[in-house]
Formats: sequence, structure tokens, C-alpha cells
Amino acid sequence: MDIGALLKRGFEVWWRYKVLWALGILLALVGRGGYGVTVNFGVVEPGQPPDQEAMQTLLAFIPDDLTPETAAGWVLSLGLILLVGWLVMLFVGSIVEGAAIVQTDLLDQRSQFDLSSSFAAGLSRMAPLALMDLLLAVPSLVVAIGILILFASLIASTLEVYNSGPAASMLVSGIFVILASMICLAIPLSIWGLFLAVFRPLAARACVLEGYGPVASIKRGWQILRRNLGQAIIVGLVTLGIGIVYSLPVGAIAASLLLATSANPVTSFGAWLVITVLFNLIFAVILGGLLASLNVTLWTVGYRQWTTATPAMQQVYAPVRG
Repeated sequence: MDIGALLKRGFEVWWRYKVLWALGILLALVGRGGYGVTVNFGVVEPGQPPDQEAMQTLLAFIPDDLTPETAAGWVLSLGLILLVGWLVMLFVGSIVEGAAIVQTDLLDQRSQFDLSSSFAAGLSRMAPLALMDLLLAVPSLVVAIGILILFASLIASTLEVYNSGPAASMLVSGIFVILASMICLAIPLSIWGLFLAVFRPLAARACVLEGYGPVASIKRGWQILRRNLGQAIIVGLVTLGIGIVYSLPVGAIAASLLLATSANPVTSFGAWLVITVLFNLIFAVILGGLLASLNVTLWTVGYRQWTTATPAMQQVYAPVRG
């Protein structure tokens, strides 16, 4: 199947079977949507002095006896909490993603709707899929830990400069070195993320649809990517284009809200929280979920066309009785 027919088939399956939209919204809720929105209302423009009242309110939450070591410990503790939360969402998201992949393939291949069996299949592939993601995340985690350590050092150095005044002027150059190091680490992190955007969907489907283990799924995904590099890149560009088209109106609406409201997480936390939650619910969960289901459909249809593999879970793909 040529790439045009493949994309057409993917859009047809996504549009015809609206149940996939609900699965996409569920994917967005567990952090697998790929179209997240974070609105930071009240951010000052570059060069604009910060609001004095907002700064005083923010400083009121900082203890007077806060030391650089304590601040660095807070940052590292926060990083540990985020890591634990990410691991929990990783396993929960693996169940939902596995179910979405299986149900999409069932509808594409047999027009078969079996949500309970799809989630059972997702549960059975939870551990291999999560472990595969852990292996793929190792480079990102190593770089992220390096950035976190540098960020903690940056906070500690900044507090040292603030507390010591002119006597710590030599630390200013060190702060710039830390910032430059963080930027340098962020570059390979971004490149790895772009690679995973094309490679990971193939490895995930090898794990879910063909029953491969974590390492074997990575090998299988790499094999399929090499054999179908051109078409895979095109599908990746299509999903990237969808993300760009999605982000433009969302960014415009966010800018309009930013100009229309004075909600600030420091001075008016309640109004800021309500607006942010509603904005994320509408765009990141609902609209982002619909687009996430389209991504799942395009990659699943493409994977089936590129492999024509026999499903490993035959009990899910049982013949449909009339």
C-alpha cells in the first residue's frame, strides 16, 4: 500500500469508529496523549519588571533561614517525587495504550468491537510495554538527572549570590556556566525525543500486537523502521503537522486569555487555577485526546500494512459470529 492510501485508510478508520475517540481521551488523561497544554497566566514579558506585590507575596513563602543546601534538597526531592509519579503513570498508561492499539487493530482488520478483550490484552502487555519504555527512557533519564543536578546547583548558587551580595560576585560566572551546561544537555535530549517520535510507535506495536518482549520489541521496531523509513517519516511528519495545527489556535486562545485576565498563580491563585484547569480540560484532554486517537490509528494501520503480522493474541482476534 502506498503512503497516500495508508493515510487515507487511517483517517477513514479514525472517523468511522468514534469509540477510538474515547480511548484517545483516556490516553490523554493518563499522560499518553502527546498534546498537553500548560497555561502559565500572568507571566511577565521579557524586559518587563516583575510586579512588586507579586514578588512580595512569592517571597513570603520562602523561609528566611533557607540555605542553598536546603533549596537544593527541595529540588532533588521534587525530582524524586516526579520520578515516582512518572513510573506509576507509565504502567497505567501502558494498559490504556495497549488496549487502544488492540481495539484499533480489531476495528481496522475485522470491524470488531471488543473493548473488554482489548483492555485484557492491554493488561497482559502492561509489563513488557512499560519495561520497553523504561529502556528507551534511559538516555533521557540520564540527561534529565544531569539537568536536575545542574538546576539544583543553579538554585544553590543563586541563593549564595543573593545572601552574600558583592562578596559572591565570582559565583555569577559559575551561574552562566551552569545555564550553558543545561542548554547543552537539552539539545541531545530533544534529538532523542524526535527519534522516539518515529521509532517508539513501531516498537510499541511490536510489543502489543506481536507479543515481543521489551528488548525484542526494540529490535523488531528498529527492523521495521529501517525497511519502511520513508513512509514512517511521512507518518511522523503528518502527526507532527497535526500537532502544529493544534498548537496554533491553542496558543492564540492562551494569549487572548493572558491579555483578558489578570489571573496570577501568586496574587489570585483561585482564578488562575479555575482557568488553567478548564483550559487544559478542553484542549489537552478533549481535543488533545481526539488527536491522540488519530495518532494511534495512523501508526497502527501503518504497522499492519508494513508487517502483515499475525496477531499474537488469537483469543482477542476470535472469529466474529453473525
